[in-house]
Amino acid sequence: MDLSTTTDISALVLAFPEEEDFKILSYFWVPKENIRIRARRDRVPYDLWTREGYIEATEGEVIDYDVIRKRLKELAETYEIKEIAIDPWNAQQLATQLAETDGFNVVMFRQGYATMSSACKDVLALILSQRLQHNGNPVMRWMARNIAVQQDAAGNIKPAKDKSSERIDGIVAMIMAGSRALCAVEAEKSIYNERGLLVL
Repeated sequence: MDLSTTTDISALVLAFPEEEDFKILSYFWVPKENIRIRARRDRVPYDLWTREGYIEATEGEVIDYDVIRKRLKELAETYEIKEIAIDPWNAQQLATQLAETDGFNVVMFRQGYATMSSACKDVLALILSQRLQHNGNPVMRWMARNIAVQQDAAGNIKPAKDKSSERIDGIVAMIMAGSRALCAVEAEKSIYNERGLLVL
């Protein structure tokens, strides 16, 4: 989950690792009061995407995080949510509510090179192998076209929000979700699960 600020786009991505394909479901929120201004400024159809259900508009001029929390609890009735990866920046209160009140396993996932570089490379491998499916979500398509990548001297990479042409919150959330899901898959494929425990 990438919450950004209360006046931008907040994104939640669910990742479903399967044997052949890696599927994602994306959810986005924006404040209702500034949809028309945002659509004119960014030259993208936020209003249409809202009507079509790709974006949910929360009442007022800022995003209501309680709406996101409610949606997560609804999703948990349909899907077995193993964990929620969240950047603690701008999200400490919601993270605490999700963990302590709602019982989710919340994992802090900072967006520096240390955590994002391997995550970006893992998700890029999924994309290049054509294993990643996003169900043609137009918001994700738009964000994918916007993304710029930043690299340090050691070759580590991460999404660069300040250098991207427009919003990339969904891509950031997808990288976080994809990376954590791949870690879970690898853990389940450990040598002990494949051959069992050897007793000497």
